Amino acid sequence: MEIGMKTSFYRTGELAHQAGVNKETIRFYEKKGLLSDPARTESGYRQYTQKDLDRLVFIKNAKELGFALSEIKELLAIADGDIYKCCDVRKIAENKLEHIDNQLKHLRKLRTTLSKLMTECQRADTIKDCPIIETLSRREK
Repeated sequence: MEIGMKTSFYRTGELAHQAGVNKETIRFYEKKGLLSDPARTESGYRQYTQKDLDRLVFIKNAKELGFALSEIKELLAIADGDIYKCCDVRKIAENKLEHIDNQLKHLRKLRTTLSKLMTECQRADTIKDCPIIETLSRREK
């Protein structure tokens, strides 16, 4: 750091505001090991740095892309070190994309089934004949 250059420190509320998360989220990520425990002031306030803010933004953005906490931990380990290559990150992203594609297939199937049940429901006169209620009540073997 250059002499005379001021380092920015953030308290928990300020960090949360800057990253667009709530305070509980920060503490949760600390417990999960995604954020390190911050230094504390003499009066006991948590004191976060710009590096902590950058890391929190990384975690938030990864969550918004659908990455699980375990995957984010792996991505952070890769980002923190110099021994990995971009292809390592790409492999994680490819796995996530495959997972998302599988979820989309499942959601399309659910949508088709529910749409069909809704169409059949228009023909039913009573709750007893309702295909939605009947389907929800059915036990799978």
